[in-house]
Formats: sequence, C-alpha cells, structure tokens
Amino acid sequence: MMRSRLRFAIMAFVVVALVMLARMFILATYDRDFLQEQGDRVAQRAESVPTTRGIIYDRAGQPLAISTPVQSIWTDPGIDSIPTESLPDLAQALQISEEQLRSTLREASNRRFVYLKKRVSHEVAEAVGQLGISGVRFSTEFRRYYPAGEVTAHVVGLIKNDGKGAEGLELSRDVELTGETGQRRVLRARDGRRLRDIRLEDAPKFGEDITTTIDLGLQYLAFRQLRQTVAEHDAKSATLVLIDVLNGEILSLASYPSYNPNDGGDRSFSRMRNRAVTDTYEPGSTIKTFAAIAALESSKYQPESEIDTSPGYFGIGRHLVEDPRNYGTLTLEGVLIKSSQVGISRVALSIDKYAVFSALNRAGVVDEPHSGLPYEANGHINIEDLERDIGRATMSYGYGLRVSPLQLAVGYLTIATGGIRRSIGIVREPAPFKSPDQRVFKEEHAKTVLQMLEGVVSPIGTAPKANLEGFSVAGKTGTVRKILDGSYDESRHIAWFVGIAPSTNPRIVCVVVVDEPMGETRSGGGVASPVFAEVARHALQLMGLTGTPKRLVAHGNAA
Repeated sequence: MMRSRLRFAIMAFVVVALVMLARMFILATYDRDFLQEQGDRVAQRAESVPTTRGIIYDRAGQPLAISTPVQSIWTDPGIDSIPTESLPDLAQALQISEEQLRSTLREASNRRFVYLKKRVSHEVAEAVGQLGISGVRFSTEFRRYYPAGEVTAHVVGLIKNDGKGAEGLELSRDVELTGETGQRRVLRARDGRRLRDIRLEDAPKFGEDITTTIDLGLQYLAFRQLRQTVAEHDAKSATLVLIDVLNGEILSLASYPSYNPNDGGDRSFSRMRNRAVTDTYEPGSTIKTFAAIAALESSKYQPESEIDTSPGYFGIGRHLVEDPRNYGTLTLEGVLIKSSQVGISRVALSIDKYAVFSALNRAGVVDEPHSGLPYEANGHINIEDLERDIGRATMSYGYGLRVSPLQLAVGYLTIATGGIRRSIGIVREPAPFKSPDQRVFKEEHAKTVLQMLEGVVSPIGTAPKANLEGFSVAGKTGTVRKILDGSYDESRHIAWFVGIAPSTNPRIVCVVVVDEPMGETRSGGGVASPVFAEVARHALQLMGLTGTPKRLVAHGNAA
C-alpha cells in the first residue's frame, strides 16, 4: 500500500514537472515577444522630443537668430543619489560653488527633476561626463544665438529662459518660430538609466524659418553711424528707419544705445526699447511738408504763392509765433526751404481748420504702422486743439502732436510714392498680409511737394549736409525743443531729418532722430542729416542706381 502511494506521488510529481517544463518551452518559444513586451511595459516612459526654433534671416539669407544644440545637466532626486564625496568635483566641473550645488539638491529633495546647470558649454559637459558620477544626467536642448548681437537686437529681439519670445520678431512671430515638440517611448532601467528607444509616437514639428526685409550690411552701417553720432554730440540716443519706396520693405531699423541678446549684460529699459516703434516725439518742422500739401489741395496756393512773414513774428492771442529772423516775403516753396514757422502758420490758418490733420491722417502719420514688430505706438493728436487758432498754427510746424520715427517714415513714404498710401513690413517670408495700395493725394500735389523739398538740401536750405553727390534729394529738417517739467526747455532738443532719394524717381525714404544732442550744433540739419547722407549713399549704390540730374533751386524769396 505504501509503495503504491509513493509510486503515485512520484508519477504525479513527474507529470507536474513535465507540464511546467512544457509551459516554459512554449512561453520561451512562441510567446517570447509577448513576454518581452510585458516586461518592457513596466519600464517604458513617455519622453518629449525637442523641436528646433525657426531661424531668422536677413533678406539675403544671412542668419540673424539661430538655435544651437547644447547639453543641460540634471538629476532626479526621487531615484538618484549623488554620492556626497563626489560633490566637490562635480561643483568644480559645473563651474559653480559647492554650496550652491548642495543648496540646489537640498531644495529639490522632494522633486523628480532639477537642473544642476542649464545649457552648458561643450567643455563643461565634457568635464562633468568624465567624472562618471551616477545620478548625473544629460539632455540635449537648444540655445538661441544672435550672430549680429546688438546691431539687430531691436529687430530680432530675444527669447526668455522658457524658450518663449520676449522682444522683437522673437515675440511677434513666436507661434510660427516655436514649432511643436514630439513624443517617443523609451525603455529605462529601474535606476532611471535610459536603455533604448522603443518607438517614435509623434514626430516633432520644427519651427518655421522667417526671412526679414533687413539688409544686414545697411543695418551695420546705420548702427555704426548712430553710435558715432551719439558719441560726437553727447546725445541720449539716435534712431534710423530706412524703407524701400517700391514695396514698403524696411531695409534698416536701428537704435543706439542697444543691448546684446547673447549675454546677460546691461538690459535696462533705455537700451532694450525699440525707439523706432515705441517712442513718440513732437516731430517739429518735418510736419510742414503735410501742411504744404494741404495748402496745395485747398487750391489757394501754388509753389510760387507769396506769404508775408514780416516782421519775423506774429501774435495769436497771448501766444507768439516767431522765426529766427525776418525772412520777409517767401513763396510757399521758400517757407519749406527756410522752415519758417510764421509762414506755415499763416498758411494753416488760411485753409480749412481740419486740412492739415486730414493730410496727416491720410498719409498714415498718426496710424499704427503694422510693420510686424511688437509694441508699436500710436501717434497722438489732440483734436480739440484744432478748434483754436494757436492749436492749428502749432500743429502746422509739428508741436502739440507726437509720432514715432516709423510713423513719420510711413507719412513720407506716401509722399515718395506720388500720393499712394503703401503698407510697410519687416518680414518677407512667410509673406504677411498687406493692405492694397490706396491713393490719398493727387500725384501732382505729391510730386510738387517733393520738388519743393529739394531746396531744403540745397546750399540755401536747412540741410545742405544731406546733399548726395550725383543724386537729387528731397528732405525736411526738424529741431524741436523738449518739454521739461511742463514747459519747453531751450537747452534740450530733438533733431530730425527725413530724406527721400532720388527725388526724381524715389527709391528710399530715411528718417533719422537724435535725442538731446549737445554742443554748438543741435539742429536736424547739422546733427541728423549727415547720418542720412552716409546711409542713403550706400543704399542707392546697393540698388545699382546711378546719378540723377538735379533741379535748379531758386532762393525761396518772392521776386
């Protein structure tokens, strides 16, 4: 009986063993992939695949903003334990203090992720890697680099630490530039080590590249000229806008002082703000151009119409409008050439009280420019001032209103096109929406004003330094007293010059503004117009233009 039971037990054991062996053979042979998948699933993790921010180019394809791959060094305090004895060497390799490293680890003890150092140089990454410290991990990220630095900073802008745009085109075109991250499944060991990629679930969508209208060579030249002017005249700042008349493309937009987006140096508000679009100033005598076109539209005036400016001043209520000296009787053209406050005020008061404002409005001087850059300022005009004679008089010579340099450039573009309001822009590709051209002035009136402005850069005008050898130029100066503590300060000025060249067949409009030039020369003709001359000369050469005949300019006084 005992033997039978023992024999049965042995046979049962053998059967069970055979079944188990058979099952193991089946699993190993036929269900191997299934088991592998089940094992892998335990250690699978979803991991984001970084995208690359789009490149920003100048009009010729030279990069203005690019993303370069760099290593960031991190750890997972939840599963990693960096040996205490390794901290001194790790801190030295990271180029930070040991106390800073200990503090970082201490504060992140309850977290699953902490950067030890972000976006390190190749040398730092290599030094840390050679230490071979467990728990120290690496990830590839991208650092934004701006090849032209401060020269294009106000156009291109910069990004924040989170990779989002903060200024310039980096901000206004952030959505297109950013792209979308992807996702992949990876296999990690229990200690967090990455073993292998399993599959790519969503491919990253790379950011869209952007081509600007900026000519980098002209941008460097403009920036250099502005920096030199600020130094020579001990000015607070200087700004330039250069526009292609044929298509409204901004060829150069520069301000000095600027900042370097590649480092964390001086990023004060005075350096970072883009004065060409954000700052508004009283434009002074540059507005006389639009008062003159309003006069022509009224049919009361022609270029040779006579205006009596004697004795060099006149009163409006308790206010006094005056010229530097008595110019006597001037033609309308002579009023622009001599930049007579008295003359243009008498003209403005003799036509419809809204005529000058209407001309400014139609030309685009007071509208948002829609250039593609962020933080564009709107011009400011107090409409109630038009109900008073003194308000209409001061508006005609550019006081009592404020515009940005870019807005004034848009207004003069309308004159240069022969009276057509044309959209401007700073992005070429992807092509932005542009409003269609719209005629706002008669061509004959715009061309007549252009001819009158040629006298401003003649030897008898206010800006002979804007003259270009071999090219006809039309221009207008403005020298504006600044308001300090509620009243105009005789010692602080804004110097303006706006130039159009060639005036016989316009290709460029250029606005130059210098804030608070000091020294003997503070006028727009003396300070701002030389900057125009240097930049315009190179711009016309790049366009392949040859010299144009110049019109003989009369002296501006009535015969």
